[in-house]
Amino acid sequence: AAVFSTSKAVVSTQSTGAWREFEMKHGTEQTQNDIAKKMPRRVKKRRKIDVEEGGEGGWEEYWDYIFPDAEANSSNLKLLQMAKMWKKQQQESSEEEDEEEEENEEEG
Repeated sequence: AAVFSTSKAVVSTQSTGAWREFEMKHGTEQTQNDIAKKMPRRVKKRRKIDVEEGGEGGWEEYWDYIFPDAEANSSNLKLLQMAKMWKKQQQESSEEEDEEEEENEEEG
């Protein structure tokens, strides 16, 4: 999922919150539904705390925001990354086949 850094997320949530308040007062039902779909989800996450002495630092819990627009873009990004990996594997396998053919020609 696409996740923004906390400081950017707070600014974005404040902006969308103000936009939502405006739409609730002055907007139509359609515009209110549109902004509701764009509101970020607040998600509780955990990350490991690194300690320089090599000991275990434990886990830290924090809140993060996931924006629906960014989430949709990240799925497209994943597809693109998978396509690039597939293409790279295809190129590597064709290079290996070419090398094997050259070795067979030298032997024969």
